[in-house]
Amino acid sequence: MAMSESRMVADRVTESVIQEDLEAVTSCYSPDAVLIAPEGTFKGREQIAEFFAAWFDPFSELAVEVTTKTEWDNTTLDEWTLSCTHTSPLAMPTGESAPATGKRITVRGADVCTVEAGLVTEHRMYYDQVEVLGQLGLLPE
Repeated sequence: MAMSESRMVADRVTESVIQEDLEAVTSCYSPDAVLIAPEGTFKGREQIAEFFAAWFDPFSELAVEVTTKTEWDNTTLDEWTLSCTHTSPLAMPTGESAPATGKRITVRGADVCTVEAGLVTEHRMYYDQVEVLGQLGLLPE
């Protein structure tokens, strides 16, 4: 069975994230795409690039294991585990910046991507921000 266009695009997004290649990631999105994540809603390639840069800058050694891949029509669902090391300052939800902890974290999540004409038009990302902050030791006492 041939791989669908939506599956190829979703896999390209994942591979670009693993490579921490901001240009490659954003080229997967339509100019008016929307990405919805725990941090908020990001519209258009520029805001989507800012979202990914906010992960690529403070974290290194990204590893993504996609544990489940599902697709229907022009939509994919990927469940994944992300591991990375906190090596640079991290922007906190409060607006403050947390210094690098050097800690390796592992978080589980899922992505739902809708693809039209070979580009992601909508991307919904689900993961637990509190889990990330807890593993980094950045939750208030």
